[in-house]
Parts: sequence; C-alpha cells; structure tokens
Amino acid sequence: MSYVEIVEDEEQFDLPIGESIFHLKRLDSEVYERIVKQHTTTKWRRGQRVKETDDFAVNKDLLDHLIDGWEKVKSPTTGKDVPCTRESKLKLPSSTKVDIIEACDADHITTGPPEGEDKKKQLEQS
Repeated sequence: MSYVEIVEDEEQFDLPIGESIFHLKRLDSEVYERIVKQHTTTKWRRGQRVKETDDFAVNKDLLDHLIDGWEKVKSPTTGKDVPCTRESKLKLPSSTKVDIIEACDADHITTGPPEGEDKKKQLEQS
C-alpha cells in the first residue's frame, strides 16, 4: 500500500550503501529553507537588489543535518572506521552525498526503494 506521510523532526531511517549503513533524517522543507536563508545574501548590482546563495555552504549544512550517524564507513589509508563528524561527512564521495540527499528528499521510505535502485540490483545480478 502506498500513502503519503508528513515529515517529522524525530523521523529516521537507514540507507545501506555497499556494506556501509547511513542513519538519516528525511528532509523537512522548513529546515531546508532555514539553511538556504542562512547562506543567502542580498547585494546591489547595477542598481538592482540580487539574492545570492552559497550553494556549497548549503550542501555542507544539509549533509551535516541529514546524516545522523553511520556504520562501517572506513578510511582508505587505515581501513579503520571513521567517526561520524561534520568533517568526515564532507569527505564522503560525491556519489554517496547525492544518494543521501535524494533518499532524504524521497517518498520511497514507506513505499520501497528509490527509483533506479531496482536497476542497480539488476545490473549487479547480470
């Protein structure tokens, strides 16, 4: 059965990527708007007010907010588990960051895997 759920602050879910597991929060539009507002400035250009948003800063704060913890995220040089800190979150591979942001903004959490996940499994099996 498929249905729509509201996003709640306490809501968490796990996203497995390889052998690693990420403990995540769904993306609340109010949180997103607050983060964007923090990194948006108004400047004057040619006599007009223009809003500029630092998208890199938004993405950093967004990842820090969405990732609540993880298991089996390793250092490539030591092979040891890496603690879940803001600094470590920012060092994740870009593809992992994209997967996390997409998962946290998706409605698949109660209805099944994200679109494309079935395709990934099919490719892995072939």
